[in-house]
Amino acid sequence: MLIRSPESTVSPKPTRRSRERAARELREILDGKLFGALCEPVRVALVEFLTVHGRSDIATIAAAFPQDRSVVSRHLSSLHAAGVVRREKVGRQVFFEVDGPVVVERLEEILERFRRIVPLCCPPGGRP
Repeated sequence: MLIRSPESTVSPKPTRRSRERAARELREILDGKLFGALCEPVRVALVEFLTVHGRSDIATIAAAFPQDRSVVSRHLSSLHAAGVVRREKVGRQVFFEVDGPVVVERLEEILERFRRIVPLCCPPGGRP
C-alpha cells in the first residue's frame, strides 16, 4: 500500500475553466466593499487620521481635511458601510474610530478566499 505525504500530493493542472472561475472569484473579492472603500486616497487618509488620533467627532475630522464636511462625512459613511470604521452618535455629535477587529476579520476572509482560488489558477511553481 502506497501512502503519500501531503507534500507529495500533486494538484491537478489548472484548466481554462478553473482559471475563469478563479478570475470571477477574484473580481468579486476586488469589487467587494472593503477594497471599494479603500480605493479612494481620501478614505485611506481618513483611516490614517483615525489611527493616529483615535475616536474623533466629525467636526474634528473634517477640520483636518480640505474637503467640505459633507464630503468627509460621505467618505466616512462609505468606510462605515465597509466595516472599516465604527460610528457612534452621542447627542448631536457623531464619533468615528477604526474598527480594527472587523478589518482583521474581513482581511482574513479575503485571504482565505485567495487561498481557495490559487490552486484553480496559479499553483506554486506553476507555469502560465
